[in-house]
Amino acid sequence: MKDTARFTMVLFLICLCAAILLGAVHAITEPRIEKTRQEQEEAAIKEVAFGAQQIEKAEKEGFIYYRALDNQNKLIAYIFTCEAKGYSSVIRAVVGVDPGGKIMAVKILEQNETPGIGSQITQDSFLNKLKGKDKTGKFDTISGATISSSAFIQAVKSGLEKVLP
Repeated sequence: MKDTARFTMVLFLICLCAAILLGAVHAITEPRIEKTRQEQEEAAIKEVAFGAQQIEKAEKEGFIYYRALDNQNKLIAYIFTCEAKGYSSVIRAVVGVDPGGKIMAVKILEQNETPGIGSQITQDSFLNKLKGKDKTGKFDTISGATISSSAFIQAVKSGLEKVLP
């Protein structure tokens, strides 16, 4: 009986120390991770802006998006980020849309889908199929990665509906 109490106390102390260390590491790294995530998002927004001279932040019913303008302040694109719960992770992406509502570019920011299957959503062969489509277009999913690709496509369509006038 005494051994059980002693082992329980030792295990409790080990778990307590591990939890404290884990919390400290999280507190130290969280701001850095968030800063890096923000920098990646800003770089992706510039990448899908296709030569915009100015990018303005806009908001519509709580949805934040960006307006890309040329040097004569003419609208050349809408840019938005979208997020979807895939098969095994959250998929985040930046989408560039022309003023007519057709997708110009898509850049995946974050995903941890199953390697080789769900991660196919990051391949150019899939992303290029989205170009030129609008919110009413038919989007093809990836066979074997239906959950990941369907969730991503739904997030893109939802973003298109929120951004376009």
